[in-house]
Amino acid sequence: TGSLDDIGIGKGQYYTVNVPLLDGIKDTEFTPLVCRILNKVKETFRPEVVVCQCGADGLAGDPMESFNLTHKGLGKCLYFLLQWNLPTLVLGGGGYNLSNTARCWAFLTALATGKQIPTEIPDHEYFIEYGPDYELEVYPGNRKNHNTAHYLRQVYGAVLNNISKICTKKC
Repeated sequence: TGSLDDIGIGKGQYYTVNVPLLDGIKDTEFTPLVCRILNKVKETFRPEVVVCQCGADGLAGDPMESFNLTHKGLGKCLYFLLQWNLPTLVLGGGGYNLSNTARCWAFLTALATGKQIPTEIPDHEYFIEYGPDYELEVYPGNRKNHNTAHYLRQVYGAVLNNISKICTKKC
């Protein structure tokens, strides 16, 4: 919801990394872009700990109706982050399609803890909300993707430029 200019203020200037994406992005564009940006963030900031908020409002089927993401795309981003082997706090956030949000968070929690979970949703009080397939899968949406390759390159370049300025301030 922010812009490339949302970079923090005062002593915190350039410590905020915002990646504004247009409606319809899919896992195939989202995951590599986020991982490349995270890699640059790691190089520049050299974190000792990580707090990762795993918002689920970009999932396909969310009432926000923005992105076409799946739990697997978000999972690849989290897996990339976990490979840093730093103390990591993983939080939920966002997500207004409650059954898809629960699916996603269950998947990400299993990923973070190294556990395998069944793909079938177990019977419980809200089981009917997980129909018609009653599976863990969140399928990609079919919203038109407005993120052209050119736009994504522009965003990536601008984000890298913003991140590089933090080094200028510290060096």
